[in-house]
Amino acid sequence: MLDLEELGGTDHITRAPVPLPELAGTAVAPHLRTAERTGRALTCDAADTTVDVDARWLVPAIGNLLANALRHGHGTVRLTAAVHEGRLRLSVTDEGPGFPPEFLPRAFDRFARAEASRTSEGSGLGLAFVRAVAAAHGGTARAENSEGGATVTLDLPC
Repeated sequence: MLDLEELGGTDHITRAPVPLPELAGTAVAPHLRTAERTGRALTCDAADTTVDVDARWLVPAIGNLLANALRHGHGTVRLTAAVHEGRLRLSVTDEGPGFPPEFLPRAFDRFARAEASRTSEGSGLGLAFVRAVAAAHGGTARAENSEGGATVTLDLPC
């Protein structure tokens, strides 16, 4: 909750040049053991470029997306990171059932959780944190379903 409050403005973002493969690798590393333990693949495809972002906030936001995909999705979890026309696009995709359609409009709300029973792990703050990190960078976050699972994408100026 404190992180969400701190991210309420852009004054807490300190941009610095970071190699995109290093940023992505740092975010992925803590989740490799979880993926291995559950017999799932976790892949990372990051363009060989440098981005101007605040890694202090972006790494845990990406990590949150990876943890969610490993917890709620199925199959391979993919992180893709690329830059196009001065914008960084980070996407985490899984091969699971996707988000319940009625949940998508409120996926990034504080305390929103897709499961009705509230018996699984999670506080419902993870995607709110992801959206706050994106907004503090002057960007956006969106969640969507495809035929093969769920995708959450961050689009940030870099």
